[in-house]
Amino acid sequence: MQPDLDRFVALVARELDAHEVRVLEPAEASSPLEDESRELRAPTADGRTVAAKWREPLVDVVDREAKQRRLEMLASTFDARDESPHGPPSRPPASLSLRVELQSLCERAVAINALVIDANSPILWGAAWGRDIVPEAWAASPPAADAEDAPAPSVDEARLAEVSRQALRAVRGLVELPAIRKGKRVRHVERNGAAPFLVHSCAGIYLLTLVFTDSFDELRAERAVLESLSRIERLVLALPPLNPDPPRKGAGVVSMRRPRRR
Repeated sequence: MQPDLDRFVALVARELDAHEVRVLEPAEASSPLEDESRELRAPTADGRTVAAKWREPLVDVVDREAKQRRLEMLASTFDARDESPHGPPSRPPASLSLRVELQSLCERAVAINALVIDANSPILWGAAWGRDIVPEAWAASPPAADAEDAPAPSVDEARLAEVSRQALRAVRGLVELPAIRKGKRVRHVERNGAAPFLVHSCAGIYLLTLVFTDSFDELRAERAVLESLSRIERLVLALPPLNPDPPRKGAGVVSMRRPRRR
């Protein structure tokens, strides 16, 4: 269980840019915060508490509230009781559950693909269908060679990958994207071009993107996204952290770094 705990702690530290992250037992969690201006806490599903600390006080109220909400979302994904050292996990891996949820979203929205990408790095955290959309080092959950990774209905694999890459490049180029780093929600609809898409920010720094090959029913797609968004957020946050290799020449996405603190 310790490796899972270590991965979770590393994930929280990465996502919140925290100096120190600990998972506290109930007795420890009952103690008062050492410095309320530099520490946030949130309960986990198994009765413990995640505590995150920063070197500097969180003086920006909006930033503090955003970090608190994100910490609560991350904490809700961790439940040590679901992992057993004596047998298989009691539920499927988050990567598989995410793929199934994205495939269901595609079906309801009549999209050829659904992607979850990182606004601050080249990582592709999940895809409903297709291989080779990004270099292997940038795929958080490389698809397994099984029936669940068959091409989307009516679209061959090469066409699916190419249209998905086109949509991904367009999403990366959105002028609204920097707003996500300030805690704002991003929503964009692109109806033109060879790869129309609908994108929604989710879980703070992620972008859920529905990809189409032709005109689409925006209201239907929007409704499908809103129905799936909370489940997708939980599953993405449950994935282990991944540090991408340096970008390679000719790749379909570009590296996006976090802005320096001033």
